[in-house]
Amino acid sequence: MPDLSREMAGSLELEPTAALVMAWAKDLYREGSASLFYSRLDLSAGRQMKRECDSVCPWYPEVMMNRKWFIRHLALEAVSGACGHCQVVILAAGKSPLALELLDGHPEKIAAVIEIDIAGMEEKQRIYAAVSPRAAKRIRCVQADISDREGTGGAIAATGTYDPLRTTLVVFEGISYYLPPEVSSGVLSLFATEDRQNTVILDSLLPCRFVKDDRRYISRGVWGIIHRDCKFQNTVTYSPDEMEAMLFSAGCGKVCHHAMDKMERLRTGKNRFFPTAEHGWIRISAARL
Repeated sequence: MPDLSREMAGSLELEPTAALVMAWAKDLYREGSASLFYSRLDLSAGRQMKRECDSVCPWYPEVMMNRKWFIRHLALEAVSGACGHCQVVILAAGKSPLALELLDGHPEKIAAVIEIDIAGMEEKQRIYAAVSPRAAKRIRCVQADISDREGTGGAIAATGTYDPLRTTLVVFEGISYYLPPEVSSGVLSLFATEDRQNTVILDSLLPCRFVKDDRRYISRGVWGIIHRDCKFQNTVTYSPDEMEAMLFSAGCGKVCHHAMDKMERLRTGKNRFFPTAEHGWIRISAARL
């Protein structure tokens, strides 16, 4: 049985799907500022969904930990490799403490972090200030709808901390599944530069034809549960070629895809659940922008 005492003790209540995701990933948040942030989250709304998803695949937390760990890994690499100071923009940020993880990892490199989401940003800013006051001074949590390209651009500019000439890391995690490709490419195009000095990192769901037959029931079962909660009719999937086309339309180049077997091997040192690329259904892509 999972230990729910920590989840119930939080001060910020998450909606069910967000609570489910953060419950799956809890073992990533055992230390540092992210641990303090996580302790303030109330994940009780996701308890029933987690039980249902566990009945489909009891080791599904490994999928989420691989995804989140690898995105953090790529993000830290991008920040450390930036020429001079950089800034980070996290779109559809949800309740992930990635901003704190990056600031803990490379405080000397990051000038500012801007988080965008459609709701809950004031509460998140308050928790940042409570658990990590120094880091919170460099984080701006902004409410905006990323399907509104111009509104999102205006909200980012209004923070007063965004410099369009500064190298930017854009994180687009956990949202490509729900947006039409033209919406995703539209908001990402806000950060396109002529010399492609910026970086974007995002995850996506593969079409079933790219996944081994005996693994397809997992993604179908789990996503069916999430669909019911989110009331989405269809999940957006991307083949590698489709992902490249979406990113190219946003102004990207030098696209690189990473399969789940690579993520698991780098995170754990072995391939227990994902012996080959075809055993996984989520990929992470990175591109210059």
